[in-house]
Amino acid sequence: MKDMSYRDKMVILIISVIIIMVVGFFALIKPTYNKLIEDTTKYEETKTEWEGIKVKLDAIPDLKDSITTTYNDAKKNAAVLKNTAFGEVDTEYDTKKVNYGLDQYLHQVIDDNNLVVSDFAIGDAGSDSIEYFYYEPSAVTYALLEKGDLNGKYAEEVTELMQNGVLIGERATAEVLANNVNMKVSGKREDLMNFLDTMKEDNNSIYIDTIDIADYAFSGGTTREVTDAEGNVQTVASPNADGTSALDINLMFYNAKELDQPILGD
Repeated sequence: MKDMSYRDKMVILIISVIIIMVVGFFALIKPTYNKLIEDTTKYEETKTEWEGIKVKLDAIPDLKDSITTTYNDAKKNAAVLKNTAFGEVDTEYDTKKVNYGLDQYLHQVIDDNNLVVSDFAIGDAGSDSIEYFYYEPSAVTYALLEKGDLNGKYAEEVTELMQNGVLIGERATAEVLANNVNMKVSGKREDLMNFLDTMKEDNNSIYIDTIDIADYAFSGGTTREVTDAEGNVQTVASPNADGTSALDINLMFYNAKELDQPILGD
């Protein structure tokens, strides 16, 4: 080493420094650099994920408003199936209590209209599908009309004509609570008409299926003779008599529980 020239010593020193730097790079700097690369990648991934989450968080107020609006609209539409005639049907659920509430409702209406009950039967509370009532047109068609439709105008107009029926026909029907009532009551014309008006104007979901009035003239058994143009005499019921008549009626009551209000949080 003593015999080495100054130049050789400087070369060895420089090589030693380079070796120490290389060893230091691989031993200390490279792991730190790799960790920095990993952390940078993780940061970018986390940042991207957070930006996606923030977009969803920012959309929550609008989503809440949309849900609330949809709920209010649905609640308003569903109110038509809220039937108070069943009593506390949406909290009791017991079929006997459901039928009892319906029985009390009808008997009150019957008493209010001075009717006499001779037959009264309430079916078991159950479910029923409400079908959509809609007009489904039948399009006019014949061979020359279809063959002459060179520009497709006829096909387009028929498609538009049938569109509503097709769309509504594809909708799924909903099941609701349903209960059938058959009864036979009797009373004066005015009282029976008032009873029917009550059923028609009631805000509850009531469907009058069939009506049969035994003596539509309310003759009370009185008759009169009528001579037709050919001189034939016929005995007919007197239409002006203050008589009574029996009324057979079949009613269907529907009900659906009000929608629960969604809990959206603060």
